[in-house]
Amino acid sequence: MKKSYYLSFLIGLSSWVQADTLVEVIRHTLETNPDILVTTHQRLAVDQEHRQAVAGYLPSVELNGGYGRETSDNVTTRSRYSDSEVSLNREELGLTLSQMLFDGFYVKREVEYQNRRIESAAHQVKNTSEQIGLLTVSAYLRLFQYHELLELAKDNLVIHQKRLAQIREIVEKGAGRKADVQQSQSRLALASSNLVRAQGELREAEYRYQRITGQLPEFANLVKPERPLVETHLPESAEIALNLALKTHPSMKIAQAELEAAEALYQQAAASFIPHFQLELGATDNKNLDGIEGTNDDLSAMVKMRYNLYRGGADQARREEIAERVSAAKEVIRRTRRTLEEEVQLAWNDLMTIRERLTYLKNHVEATEQVVESYSEQFKLGQRSLLDVLDSENELFNARSTLISGQYTELLGMFRVISSMGLMLNKLGIKPPAEAQVEY
Repeated sequence: MKKSYYLSFLIGLSSWVQADTLVEVIRHTLETNPDILVTTHQRLAVDQEHRQAVAGYLPSVELNGGYGRETSDNVTTRSRYSDSEVSLNREELGLTLSQMLFDGFYVKREVEYQNRRIESAAHQVKNTSEQIGLLTVSAYLRLFQYHELLELAKDNLVIHQKRLAQIREIVEKGAGRKADVQQSQSRLALASSNLVRAQGELREAEYRYQRITGQLPEFANLVKPERPLVETHLPESAEIALNLALKTHPSMKIAQAELEAAEALYQQAAASFIPHFQLELGATDNKNLDGIEGTNDDLSAMVKMRYNLYRGGADQARREEIAERVSAAKEVIRRTRRTLEEEVQLAWNDLMTIRERLTYLKNHVEATEQVVESYSEQFKLGQRSLLDVLDSENELFNARSTLISGQYTELLGMFRVISSMGLMLNKLGIKPPAEAQVEY
C-alpha cells in the first residue's frame, strides 16, 4: 500500500514539474521563434557596422609589394648606357601607416549614426518580442477556450442522445409522435456537427500554437493562467495607458532613434565641404627602378590635405536628400504616435465592452438554464412541445459557448492592454533577448 501511495506521489510530482505555465511557454518562444531570431541577428549585424565606424578613428597600416621585369627608356638610361633601353628585374616593397587627423567630423557623425541604429535595432528586438509574446498568449488561451468548447459540445451531444432515447421510448409506448423522433434526430445531427466543428477549431488552435511556439501542445501539461497574473497590472484608465505607451513602447523608441540617426547623417554630410587632413608615414625598399640598377629606399612622414572643391553638385544634393529623410523620420514619429493611440484605445474599449457584455452573458446562461429546466418539466406534463424543449437546449448550448468565448476574450483583452503599452513582458517578469539591451 505504501509503495502504491509513493508511486502516486511521484507521478503527481512529475506532472507538476513538467507543467508548462504561460510564462514558461513565452520564455521558450522568445528563444526559438524565427521572427525574433531575425531581429537579433540584424541587431548583431548593426553591432559590426558600429565596429567598422569606430575603426575610422584608428590608424591603418598597408603593406604592398611587387616583382617583375621592367624595360625602361628614359633620360637616365640614355645618358648612362649606349643602348637606351634597359631591362631589369624590378622589386618593390613598401609599408604605409595612415592616421586620420581631421575629416570634418565625418567619423564622429558615423559613430553617432551607428549608435542610433543600435538603439533602433535593440528596440526592434524588444518590439518583436512583445508582439510574439502577445501571439503566444493568444495561442495559449485559445487552447483552453477550444478545449472547453469541445467539452461543452460533447456534453451537448450526450444530452441530445439521451433526449432521442427518451422520445423513442415514449413513442414506442404510443404516447408520442413520430415527428418528435424526427425533430430529436435533427437536433442530434446538429449537435454532432457542432462537435465536429469544435474538434476542427481545436486542431486549428493547436497548429497555430505550434507555428508560434515551435512545438505541438501537450494540453495536460499546460496550466491555465489566473486573472491576477495580468489584472493587477492594468492601468486605471485609457489615458494613463496611452501616456505610458508613448513613453515606454518600443515602436516609439524605434521611431525616435531613426530620427536621431537621420540627423546624424545630415550633420555628417557637411564633412564633404570641409578640408580633410591625414598623417602618412611611409617606408619603401625598392630595387632596379626605372632602369637604374640598385636599391632605391625612401622614408617619409607627411601631413596630407584633401579638399573637395567641386563634384558636380553631388554633395549638396546628398545633404538635401538627407534633409528630406529627416523630415520623413519626423512624420514616422507622428504616424507611430497615432497608431499607438489607436491600439491603446481599441484595446481598452474592447476590454471594457466585453466586461460589460459578460454580465449579460452570465445572466443569459442562468436564465436559459431555468428555462430548460422549466420546459423539461412542462414537456413531461404535456404543457410544452418537444420543439420548445429542443430550442431551449440549443439556446443554452449557444449561450454557454458565447460565455466561454467571452471569458477568454476578456482575459486576452487584459493582456492586449498591457501589450499596447509595450509592458507585457516586463509585467510578467520575462526578459527579452539580450540583444534588446542598448550597448555600444
